[in-house]
Amino acid sequence: METAIYSRDLSLVCKLIQESCQLPVFYAQNNQPSVDATAVAGIPLSPLFPSLEELVQSLFSSKAAYPMIRTTNFGEQFIIMPVKHNDADQAFIVIGPSIQELPSEELMDKQLHDYHISYREKKAWSAYYESLPRVNRMRLLHICVMANLLVNQESLELTDVLQHGLNYAQPKAFKKEVELSISAHRESLIFHPSIQEERKLFQLIQIGDTAGLMMRLAEMPMDGAGVLAKRSQVRNIKNLAICGIALGMRAAIDGGLFEEQAYMLSDLYIQQIEELHDVQSVEAAMASALLDFAERVGQSRNHALSKPVKVCREYIYAHLYEEITVDQLAELCGLNSGYLMHLFKKETGQTLTGYMQKQRIEEAKKLLQMTGDTISSIGSRLGFYDQAHFIKVFKKHAGVTPKFYRGSL
Repeated sequence: METAIYSRDLSLVCKLIQESCQLPVFYAQNNQPSVDATAVAGIPLSPLFPSLEELVQSLFSSKAAYPMIRTTNFGEQFIIMPVKHNDADQAFIVIGPSIQELPSEELMDKQLHDYHISYREKKAWSAYYESLPRVNRMRLLHICVMANLLVNQESLELTDVLQHGLNYAQPKAFKKEVELSISAHRESLIFHPSIQEERKLFQLIQIGDTAGLMMRLAEMPMDGAGVLAKRSQVRNIKNLAICGIALGMRAAIDGGLFEEQAYMLSDLYIQQIEELHDVQSVEAAMASALLDFAERVGQSRNHALSKPVKVCREYIYAHLYEEITVDQLAELCGLNSGYLMHLFKKETGQTLTGYMQKQRIEEAKKLLQMTGDTISSIGSRLGFYDQAHFIKVFKKHAGVTPKFYRGSL
């Protein structure tokens, strides 16, 4: 490419990109970084690769012909862009590292555990993450397109960058294996269960029919549902169960279950399945999860409500531990406060404030039953301004005081 920028100009180009995007930038030739001392000081280095040379070796395990975004196992993001010119030595510009968001303590602990890194290094990793610029994926794609146009005078679409990344990650041998497997299954007359049968099953969750669902599950054994792991039947059944729970969760949401509740239940059941070690336990856990979804949908009357009332109930469920006002809910729904209160009472038979109080009292009952927290602590967490107010409202909805309720359990 005659008009491409040559390696002797790359330092200037890197500096220009760095100043424009406020991200670390350097270039490498023959897998060796080329960067001045000032620039090195501005490039955050992970505890895993304490030198720029080691970082470069890890990034260029295989060559890329097109610009791409590479995300490491630790969430770091790098734009890797080949410089297209006629020199024998191939050069790459590297933009990064950056991260989309700061990892939580829990996620950091899991990463250290997964990659056998001592927890004594957690402080160093935390400091490293704090030093990285935060860049969302879309902005990174735009930077990739802009930098490629500047360096290679080559115009790309965002989808080009995404596609090149997929081609890089997906080996051609696997694509060939996919096509051969499809042909083999057709020849052997091996088929998956009908999509219509699956729809009937998830429709039962959507309408909250637990009895019908139980019969349907008995008629549809998991053998033959698919092969999602080659070497382990337990892993295969776990993967099938995870897919089933994910689809069941969406059917439950369509049936009126609160979105946040459905997602949380799905997470918890999948976590439970991951801890099991035999096929029968996994199958039983999946059936329990699907039946739980159906039962909760059956108990919910959310599916018969208008959209504004559904939005209110969903928001109240997700923000029960926060202060919620009628004006907030009205703004969320795009309605007048008075009209929203009238609509809510008409459809649910409860006032909006009465509904919020009742939901808080139901949550308080759960905490009184399942935790040893003090009555005043529970009331405070749920937004009651003092213990006397909490006791008064609790007795109004439950018929007894919190102390009596806990003592009767």
